[in-house]
Amino acid sequence: MDNNILYLNLSVDDKDVSLGFASTWVEQFTNNFDNIDIITLNKSINDNQLGNVKVYGISNDEKLSKFKKFLKLKNIIQSLTKSKNYSFCFSHMSPLLLVMTKIYGNNQKFTKVLWYTHPRPKEMSKRLILILSLLICDRIVTASNSSFPYSSKKVNVIGHGIDYDLFFNERNKILNKEFIILSRITKSKNIELAIDGFLNSKFHENSINIIGDSVTKEDIEYKYFLEDKYSEFKNVIFKGKIQHKKLPDILKNYSYHINASSSGYYDKAVLETLSAGIYNFYSNIDYNKHYEKNYIKYSKFKLNKESLTKTLDLAYDLEEEYLLKIIENCQKSIAQESIDNIYSRVVTTD
Repeated sequence: MDNNILYLNLSVDDKDVSLGFASTWVEQFTNNFDNIDIITLNKSINDNQLGNVKVYGISNDEKLSKFKKFLKLKNIIQSLTKSKNYSFCFSHMSPLLLVMTKIYGNNQKFTKVLWYTHPRPKEMSKRLILILSLLICDRIVTASNSSFPYSSKKVNVIGHGIDYDLFFNERNKILNKEFIILSRITKSKNIELAIDGFLNSKFHENSINIIGDSVTKEDIEYKYFLEDKYSEFKNVIFKGKIQHKKLPDILKNYSYHINASSSGYYDKAVLETLSAGIYNFYSNIDYNKHYEKNYIKYSKFKLNKESLTKTLDLAYDLEEEYLLKIIENCQKSIAQESIDNIYSRVVTTD
């Protein structure tokens, strides 16, 4: 059998804070497959041919209607599955592309794995697509107990698969009290709550820097709203997009990170920033597993700005040695979620 993989994803854009790590998966695939064909909804790289990797899909500069995008993706899937045989299909946060591959994939028989870490979609059409993808795939892999919205024997909780070696930074001191929010700018990430909680805390004289950007029209409007709301605060800084592989060097300039995502959003940003030696404040209970029980109260907050402010103030008064010990213990736990450790649990044809 030909050792080719079909990789379906939302974006091939190394400046996307949330999805830029797609290149990390590609690097793993190149070591185990002869050819990697990527079909994506957001093709933002200039080169269509990268060694044994080829990228197909919708380019950023293409102004196509939804129907024309659908037709283009359908034609790509039909053409590839007609000309090549695949042994494996990995769909990263792309249930729609997985369903299309099943329908238009020329009846090819290959192992289909869906990676999904997200709450249940609000739109009924997206719910139906996710349920269909669950029915047709061989396995679901997800990052935490709450990051896949439906129960099934197909679901495997394996951790996030971050590039731990790339981000790891062993800190021996807290450099400053500067904050970062590493996130796509969208309402579901509760960035407004995070900023308000920070501004009401003992840290309020320091800066909070938001790294990330918006994608949808609704998200762009939300970004403009945030920029306008905090325009008078010189210490609230919107940095925009940054290339994913440049993040480790940039993170060295910060000491604290806030993640206000609700249950179901097991964001890799928490794992990456902790790996980089940054102290974290988080709202999702799933991160508790990386903390010793007596440390949780200094990091975990309820999803409201009053609780965040209270937790920030508790940490503000902690001695540096205690903060560093919490970070070190978390790093030891997070190392188990490196992509090197979970890769074999994703790519298996058993």
